[in-house]
Amino acid sequence: MSTLLQQLAQPDDRWDVTDAVRRVIASGDRARRVLQLDPSWDLFFDAEAPVTLVMPDGRILAVQYDHDQHALHGPGMTSLVTTNDTWHLVLESSAPLRFSLRAELLQKTAFVPGLTTERGVRLSFTSDDDLALLTRPPASQTVFALSQQAAIFAASPGFDELLSLPLLRDVELFPHQLKTARTVLRRFRGRALLCDEVGLGKTIEAGMILLELLMRKLVRRVLILTPSSLVEQWRGEMSRKFGLDFIAQDDEVFKELGEQAWASVDHILASYHKVRREPYRSLVAGQEWDMVIVDEAHHFRKDCLRGGRFRKKYILLLTATPIQNNLEELYNLVTLLQPGLLSTARRFQQQFVDRHDKLTPRNLEQLHGLLAEAMVRNRRSNVTVGLTRRFAHTLVVEPSPEEKALYDEVTGFVRSHLRDSAESSKGAALSRMALITLQKELGSSSMASAATLARLAENKGLRRGDANALHDLALRAGRQHSNAKVDQLLKLLADIPDKMVIFTQFRRTQDVVSQALAQAGERVAVFHGALTRMEKEAAVQAFQGEARVLVSTESGSEGRNLQFCHALCNFDLPWNPMRIEQRIGRLSRIGQTRDVHVFNLTGAGTIEADILRLLEAKINLFELVIGEVEMILGNLDEEREFEDIVFDLWSESANDAQFRERMDALGNQMVQAKQAYLTQAAYEDRIFGKRFAPEG
Repeated sequence: MSTLLQQLAQPDDRWDVTDAVRRVIASGDRARRVLQLDPSWDLFFDAEAPVTLVMPDGRILAVQYDHDQHALHGPGMTSLVTTNDTWHLVLESSAPLRFSLRAELLQKTAFVPGLTTERGVRLSFTSDDDLALLTRPPASQTVFALSQQAAIFAASPGFDELLSLPLLRDVELFPHQLKTARTVLRRFRGRALLCDEVGLGKTIEAGMILLELLMRKLVRRVLILTPSSLVEQWRGEMSRKFGLDFIAQDDEVFKELGEQAWASVDHILASYHKVRREPYRSLVAGQEWDMVIVDEAHHFRKDCLRGGRFRKKYILLLTATPIQNNLEELYNLVTLLQPGLLSTARRFQQQFVDRHDKLTPRNLEQLHGLLAEAMVRNRRSNVTVGLTRRFAHTLVVEPSPEEKALYDEVTGFVRSHLRDSAESSKGAALSRMALITLQKELGSSSMASAATLARLAENKGLRRGDANALHDLALRAGRQHSNAKVDQLLKLLADIPDKMVIFTQFRRTQDVVSQALAQAGERVAVFHGALTRMEKEAAVQAFQGEARVLVSTESGSEGRNLQFCHALCNFDLPWNPMRIEQRIGRLSRIGQTRDVHVFNLTGAGTIEADILRLLEAKINLFELVIGEVEMILGNLDEEREFEDIVFDLWSESANDAQFRERMDALGNQMVQAKQAYLTQAAYEDRIFGKRFAPEG
């Protein structure tokens, strides 16, 4: 017997050897009779080790265990295998610890008419079938386990009843989202193309479907692929709303595991800009995934998921625009979900694509019928939600002479240091990220930049002159207690009687603003990422109650529902328009009953002012539906973050005039990207019409 069995066994233990099957198998030039067991017994029997088999009549057979056949064999097996007796095998252990394999006859139980139990209950059977069922030999362990699993599935409610709903947090569900989840789970078996129009909550639908499959033990290993700019947004949504923790590909804990991370981490978030390159592509393709979710799937290249290179049980592809350049892209997406549904690529082209125009479909009704087996599309015009209007107000603030002087000097230092670093072969003393942060802080408030200036002044790699200059600038920033934007904010609050959320990117600015408001007699609640969960809830409750103002950092723009408020002030402006949209989305969202007013405070002559001018003049950011700016930026065909694009344009410009010219050029690209999005949306509205709504 094996070492494992010796570790597990105790005297007087007995194990039924299940699934014993009498078989005749080929062995070289002859046949031999064996007793086939379950493969799990490989753990207990050493290969070709002698096994003592005790027969019911007391005979002892010397047999061996064959690992390849998972069977007992030996000279005495002939009579054992050919007998018609009904028996089973029991493995016994005794003291001192020894093992024997014993064959026991199964005695049939005779039921006599009129038989009673010990308590006098009379037993009777309505048919011979009932009696036969009771006298049947016990089922094998494998059959029992399968029957048990079948009973569990039979007792579980169908997908008409979603088990995950009580676990959702901070989610306001709408009928179309519930219908979509049920349709995908019940009809599409967890493989679907979610093509809702922008702003209707595809992420919520995908999260509900994922959580439902996880709760039913149908999914364990999950991979979510998104554009790089959306990785953190997805992580936050999954954690806050569905209680699901994901590890991102760029996390340190993931990197420390190396290539093994792809096999050992169950919930992974990754950028498909990286996954479609080697070695990541092969690492992902080499895994078995229970669920794959691809956001903005129209940007995902077909060869990354094609054929057998990407193994998945369930898959959700999310895109508001599944057709970008030609109908072949639609074919590729659907074939990922249900291979063969649209036949071969050549047959699809012949049957459904106009030979003169790759964007014009043929046999549209037939194509619709096939797509209905894989696609869900909700439209704003046919769902029970409404979106109120948004009104943006830009307040350009003239800085004080001290503020302007500090801004100009720090900006000059940052720009010159970036140029020197680019020209030097020795590398930069100050990192690009540190300089970007400094420039953003300066656009927020002088006080916000003071600590960063002081920290950078201590960098050992700086020239003494640069270190002294930074130290002097840090002292000046720390002494500037007046703030022109704070003065403007106080005037704004005097004119606006409603509650207001004030957003800033920096804790030091938050302190300055909240202190000034409190001194002015305002009731203020403060929200930031360092608060505990209970403290955050208390801050929101205070804002719902007596506090008129909530001063929040970016953490307040993530997942919090502030629809009871209708006024928002961007005290400083993120360089990424998606961050601005996230802020506005806390107030202006599905379920808001009043128009929302957005006030933007921006210092004259700052980078933020140029960004705001571009976003307002070129794409009318504040009039877009939540989610549309993401579509527009996606059409820029840039893998860089928007703020990196802006910072590069600024740092590479010789002066402010040249920077504005380059920003105008970027604005023209965004205009084209917006037009491409609008054209695309109109085209798909013509192609799909009102079809593909989820079942009721």
